[in-house]
Amino acid sequence: MQELLDALPEDRTVVCVPTHEYLILHDDEKEIGRIPLDGVIDVSLLDESTVHRRPTLSRFLFLGPIAFFFPKRTVQEAYRLCIQWKDPRGGFRLTSIRVPRRLLAEQMLKTVKRSLNPHVRGEMARKIRRDRDRAAVPPQGRPPAPAAASPFITCSGCTVEFRKTDLPPGGRCPVCGRRFPGA
Repeated sequence: MQELLDALPEDRTVVCVPTHEYLILHDDEKEIGRIPLDGVIDVSLLDESTVHRRPTLSRFLFLGPIAFFFPKRTVQEAYRLCIQWKDPRGGFRLTSIRVPRRLLAEQMLKTVKRSLNPHVRGEMARKIRRDRDRAAVPPQGRPPAPAAASPFITCSGCTVEFRKTDLPPGGRCPVCGRRFPGA
């Protein structure tokens, strides 16, 4: 799985989606892999940010040789979410996921650590069971959904749509003269 993560281009972001059983690693197009939550041993965040300092031409022209003492700083943010886990087939694995921004990296770390809590996992499992039970109820057993009242009305004769508030008195279509349904 780590080879697949390393082979992704730099502009692709991989996210960890926790379920009640797995951490699903997914980019925008496909699922890359699954890590069982029972096997997660440790989750950490590594800061791989770099700072480059260089004198710029404008500073050199403005300050002269003193520009070497005041170089321009360029910070390139890079973080890695490292997940150490035990593979059900045997052995320990270390999976590291590139994350481009600090805020996203901290949010992913919080989400993964929160999903390791047994109470949170139990709540996720209950929600999944409840949603499956709701989906299993036949449509005739469900109460009818309330019809959304549209602010528009369509003439059955000329199929022109009018705003209900703009209708002329008398309930007739101004184009063809037919009565509107329900008017």
